[in-house]
Amino acid sequence: MASLMEELMSTLVEEERLYAKLIPIEEEKTRAIVGNDLKKMQAITDQERGMVDETTALEAKREEIAVNIATVLGKNPKTITLDEIEDSLKRQPEDRKKLQSIHDALRKTVSRLRAVNEQNKELLQESMDMVEFNMNVMRSAQMTSGSSNYGSNASEVDGMAPTHPRFDATQ
Repeated sequence: MASLMEELMSTLVEEERLYAKLIPIEEEKTRAIVGNDLKKMQAITDQERGMVDETTALEAKREEIAVNIATVLGKNPKTITLDEIEDSLKRQPEDRKKLQSIHDALRKTVSRLRAVNEQNKELLQESMDMVEFNMNVMRSAQMTSGSSNYGSNASEVDGMAPTHPRFDATQ
C-alpha cells in the first residue's frame, strides 16, 4: 500500500506541475484573443495539444492507481475519491498531511486554470458575436444598397439587391 501511495503522490505532483505550466500558456492565449492574433493562437493551440496528451496519460495512471488503492481498501474503485484515500491514512499522519498538501495544491492550480479557460471562452464567444454582428451589418448594407436606384419614372427600382443572404453566420 505504501508504494501505491508514493506512486499516487508522485503522479499528482506531476499533474499539478503540468497544469501549472498550462496557466501562463492560457494567459498568453487570452492576450492573443484580445489582440486578435490568429497566428499566436494557432501556435498556442499546438502547444496545448502536446501538454493535454501528457496530462491525459497522467490522469489515466492516477485512475489506475486509485483503482488499486480502492481494491486494497475494500472500497468501490469507480467512486473512490482522494478525500477517501486521505481518510484511510489516519494512522500515517505524515503521509496523510503530504497527500492533503498535494491535493490542495492540485485543486488550487486546477481552479486557476479553469478560471482562465472560462475567461478565454467568454472572450472567444464575444469575438464570435462581433463577427456575426459585422456579417449582419454587411448583409444589411448589401440588401439596401440597390434600393436607391430608381428608374426614369421613379416607381421602379433598378438592380434590386438580393433578398436572400449570401452568408449564413449561424451555420
